[in-house]
Amino acid sequence: MPEMRERALRKGPGNSGVLRSGGACSEGETALTEASARLLAASAFLWTAAVPDLRTKKIPLWIPAVFLPAALAADLFLFTAPEADLFPLSVSGRWELWAGAVPGAALLLLSFLSRGKVGEGDGICLLICGLFAGLTKTVLIAETALLSAAAAGAFLLLTKQRRPEDRLPFVPFLAAASTLVMLLSG
Repeated sequence: MPEMRERALRKGPGNSGVLRSGGACSEGETALTEASARLLAASAFLWTAAVPDLRTKKIPLWIPAVFLPAALAADLFLFTAPEADLFPLSVSGRWELWAGAVPGAALLLLSFLSRGKVGEGDGICLLICGLFAGLTKTVLIAETALLSAAAAGAFLLLTKQRRPEDRLPFVPFLAAASTLVMLLSG
């Protein structure tokens, strides 16, 4: 039976938390940082929600029902637990994680205030993305998605492929933006 290699999260001075196979990375190996793992999870969630949003402009309830508890569990236990202390993040670090939900909550509020002109599913998806990615990355993802959606909308209007009253699904733009942020973050 092949030996299972242990995955360990090493935190130390100057190390923001790196997941390494076998406990240590040599120079030729790549390490998966905590931030990269969080962005990967956010991107996986958004791409899962983007496919039905593109097809039907609706997001099935099971997608947020599965990923919301996963995001909460990741914030509480997965990446933040070193050997002895369950909650090693400083107050500012924990605040950054939970504050990631604020842009999604703001989008949900905008959905209610606009009486549905902004989709509730878009706000829920951005909220869950924020719990995975944290505030800073979520704001960057939202800005990138908004600019991309505006550019796509302008192109579709100019080429007369859409009318001004037509709706564009927004979650695919969030998914593409999360992938772009993940790739550019290193």
